Amino acid sequence: MNSLEQVYDREFRVRGLREQGWGRGLVGAAALIWLWVAYLLVFPFSIERSAGVKPIECESRAFHQDGRYKVSYQDDEGERCNAERDWGPILAALLLSLPLATVGTALYASGTAAVRTSAYATDMARLKATKEI
Repeated sequence: MNSLEQVYDREFRVRGLREQGWGRGLVGAAALIWLWVAYLLVFPFSIERSAGVKPIECESRAFHQDGRYKVSYQDDEGERCNAERDWGPILAALLLSLPLATVGTALYASGTAAVRTSAYATDMARLKATKEI
């Protein structure tokens, strides 16, 4: 390969690696959001009240039913616990994570394809050079 081809190949590979990095970052951000949502759904929590008053203990949204009968979270834990862990922010976080995960996956796949294509082109050029000698 001549020097211009080498420069282009290096830039192509660097751009692919950069895309991979952005893809990893966006998928990592989506994963952090998913972990936060899982924390909100799975772990019990308490609601602080005024000073000197015992805080309200609430079960998790996922594991609040101890009995045989299925009741809603609001009926089981009460209005204050239901209002503290409302579905709106949880679903909003999940909706925010979907574009991050989608774009991150696409960038990572595109970057990986670019790096592999560059490696393939370099190998083919080496084979062609050794064949000519």
